[in-house]
Parts: sequence; structure tokens; C-alpha cells
Amino acid sequence: MSAEFNKEIDAAFQSAYHAAKGGDDKWRAVMESYGAEPLTDGLKQELLNSEMKIAKGAFPIELRRVYLKIAEKHPNEAKNFNMDAKVLEYYQKIKPFSGLGDIFQNASTGTQKYSQGLQKAKHSTMKCKNCGAPRLEEMQYDNCMFCGSELFEKA
Repeated sequence: MSAEFNKEIDAAFQSAYHAAKGGDDKWRAVMESYGAEPLTDGLKQELLNSEMKIAKGAFPIELRRVYLKIAEKHPNEAKNFNMDAKVLEYYQKIKPFSGLGDIFQNASTGTQKYSQGLQKAKHSTMKCKNCGAPRLEEMQYDNCMFCGSELFEKA
């Protein structure tokens, strides 16, 4: 990968990471400079209220959109760029740390909340293979609304 490609990828990562929770004007300017489409305010609010929490920074899907624009500028360098891994690395840095004491409490609460009747009905939640976010809409079959990864493999 070229130095210019790496420099742009790192600058985008840092800009997203240092943005206010959910993004800010400075991050929006970075997105606009690449021609990347920001999330609507309504969708941002929906994601902020979802179970996929962030403690700071822009949403992973917006960073992915900027990465895609950078990849379009540098197609040869982008061939070896693992976008899913880089977006997941970013999400790992912006998600809130809940502490080890909360893990078992979370599991207990989640089990009671989401598993009632699952044995009889055999329901399961489709989750993103990259970040683990659940599908927000029943008929969502394209990309994860949180990180932008494909929800289903394409043949």
C-alpha cells in the first residue's frame, strides 16, 4: 500500500475517532471533502438509541463510507485493504467499556429479555458477522446499518 493511501486511511480513522459522539461538524466536513454521504439525523438518533452503543466518535458506517471513497481514489492500493477488519478495529475503540462486573449482569438481563419462548418458536436474531449488531428491520437484507458490512454472503 502506498504512503498516500495509508496517510488518508489513518487521517480518516483519527478524524472519526476524535469526533464528538455520533459525529460533529468537523467530521461532516471530512465526509463532504470525500463526497461520502452522512447518515440522516433521524438514523443517527435511532442508532444512538439502539443496543450498539458508542462512547465517542463517528458511526462506523460513516467511516466505512469515507474508506470506500479513499479506495476509489487508490484502487490498486485498496486491493489489499481489509475494510471489515479496519471498521471493526475502529468500533472496538469507540464502544463503551462496561467493566467485567457488568458482563454477567448483562448476560442475565439479556437472557431473560430475549430468550423467552425461543425454545418453542425457534426464533433467532440475524446479527452482523463483523460487529455483532442485530438487524434493525425485519426486511433488512443488504448491509448492517451500524458498520456497513454485508449481512449475507453473496453467491
